[in-house]
Amino acid sequence: MIKSNPQPTYVRLQFDLPAADADQAATILVANHALGCEVSKIRQSHPAPARTPRQVRLKAYFNRLTDADLKRVRRALEAAGMITAAAWLQSETLVDPGWATMWMTRFEPFTVGRFLIVPPWNHEHRADRIRLVIQPGQGFGTGHHGSTYGVLRLIDDLCPKRPFARALDVGTGSGILAIAMHMLGVGEVTAIDIDPVALENARENAGLNHVTGHVRFSLVPIASLRRHFDLITANILSSTLIEMAPRLIHRVAPEGRLILAGILAREADRVISAYRPAMRCIDRRTDRGWTALVLAR
Repeated sequence: MIKSNPQPTYVRLQFDLPAADADQAATILVANHALGCEVSKIRQSHPAPARTPRQVRLKAYFNRLTDADLKRVRRALEAAGMITAAAWLQSETLVDPGWATMWMTRFEPFTVGRFLIVPPWNHEHRADRIRLVIQPGQGFGTGHHGSTYGVLRLIDDLCPKRPFARALDVGTGSGILAIAMHMLGVGEVTAIDIDPVALENARENAGLNHVTGHVRFSLVPIASLRRHFDLITANILSSTLIEMAPRLIHRVAPEGRLILAGILAREADRVISAYRPAMRCIDRRTDRGWTALVLAR
């Protein structure tokens, strides 16, 4: 008798929060290994009091979520002001309803600057675009999100104007930015992340784009790096960018450029202030509420 393979299971974590905070909360969850998030309306039995912020329910899906993982996620959300210590977080195990193939139909090729970003099962080529293949995984970043999109546009603008011999991508996730920098002419690229699962996804994407020998992926923390880099990208979260400002500043070469992203538009000035007076903002762009900054000495 042939036994059928059991359907995969996932863990769904859900909680309520103000609608204005849902996008940033989803980014925090993805940074903490959520596979994806969705937002739904909350049915109210009674009208909300006047001037009460509209609430939504955020649902995040994980391959697994241990008690330690849940505590880490809660701390991250509380630190960002997304929830209070008394907030209700519900987790439950779900049998896969077909997501594994459902999302594949939704990842269509799209352009960002000179890049054509495609999934590995799509073979589209365009003569006027650089084909960049991304296998979606737990490493955050396919280029769809406003913060990743903004960094891709900025490096697409910067790299043709001057040579960058050495680049660093901090919190590389899927590896999309590191791979893109090499494709735009950066000779040596180092990409670091604290998540080994994300690095597996990033290495897979490097192989799909035939740049394995040109991008070095590592779990080494930025505090352990001793080299200086002509171009650094860090698409993380504003709170983390502020906390690591001294270390990032120290790694930028004298004539180098530092691109920061994962910043809500309202947080941009606070992030810039954390890098003064050592660095100044020379360019910025905002896409779908997310701001990316270019800093120089």
